[in-house]
Amino acid sequence: MAQTYLQPEMAERPADPFVNPKLHPSRMQGREPTIYQIVQDAWAKSFGSRDMPRAWEEADDLSRLLRCIQEIESATGLELSVGNFARDMTAADMVKAIVSGKATAKAVDVQADVRPVLFLLPGSLGYGPSMAAFAAGLGKIARVVPIKYPDLASILNGNNTVASMADAAMEQIRRSQPVGHVRLLGHSLGGVVAFEVAARLLEARRSIRFLGILDTTIINEGRDYRETLARTLRRLRANRVNISRIACRALAKATAAIGGEASLAWMLHRYTRGKFNATSFRIRLELQEVLRSRAFYQWLASPKPSLPIGATLFRCNRDGAPHALGWDCALASLDVIPIAGTHIELVVEPYLATNLPLVERAVMQTYTPAEFNRRKAQS
Repeated sequence: MAQTYLQPEMAERPADPFVNPKLHPSRMQGREPTIYQIVQDAWAKSFGSRDMPRAWEEADDLSRLLRCIQEIESATGLELSVGNFARDMTAADMVKAIVSGKATAKAVDVQADVRPVLFLLPGSLGYGPSMAAFAAGLGKIARVVPIKYPDLASILNGNNTVASMADAAMEQIRRSQPVGHVRLLGHSLGGVVAFEVAARLLEARRSIRFLGILDTTIINEGRDYRETLARTLRRLRANRVNISRIACRALAKATAAIGGEASLAWMLHRYTRGKFNATSFRIRLELQEVLRSRAFYQWLASPKPSLPIGATLFRCNRDGAPHALGWDCALASLDVIPIAGTHIELVVEPYLATNLPLVERAVMQTYTPAEFNRRKAQS
């Protein structure tokens, strides 16, 4: 990423201290753009684009937020936390959050935070607004560190397996918590990535204090296309997705099925380079998710180790599925906790109000007396 510098703004906005000397120098008549101008451009591209869908469901919120944050990160070199942004924020609100350090991951003084660390491994969609809200709820009991998986470009460059995701997670764990008890919580795809990370941690002789699995099944349940259609129709009626997103996902699936993902990604980059295109961005997100899901199914078909540790499975109601969802064969012990909602909606309201305390309780049961006292003192 480009280098970011801190220095006073020399124009009319002295409260904007971030500048980037490599970004559009001519546009400012010799002066580099400030953080306000960078955020304003990103906000206008992401939230003001005419080709953005009008519906306000989470899928479009995710597209807007992720694109806006990626634009700002690319221009400034900052690492931003999506959990501190919201779709109804103005550009000025975003600037205040960034300048104050509240939205800047690198500005957080982790040494002063004595809460136990909990690594959160998201599903195939990645760390979006829903997972960020879930992480914020867990912030009462732990310092939640979200894990980032290889992005689309990295996937197309060969990092297209669960092992690649686990390797990326291990590097982030080493940076965030080089020593001490490790706690992992994975949702959907994140459940198997957490399992692979746990195997690597054991090889490195690290202590795994908690392995939580949010409704991940490792048995091949088969695909009930009637149920898939019914679920899609329910989400359409509830305004959770729209026809545009369904079309983008269908294109991503069809392209990946014939091995044309690299060509599709190249075309999207070639014809939308230098400008914001909501449909193109949505297709890239869907293609990234489809390829991560393919990695998940490839992992299911491969031999898996059996780990000499216990885990906690938070299980949604699945008609006809085994109680342990296959995990009893891969772990020394398993505690199964029923939770509310569906696989997709278990981390959002109204189900979050029921499920969050269950997860909190399971995590806190693994705290040592010293960790519990430190958390209590800081809360």
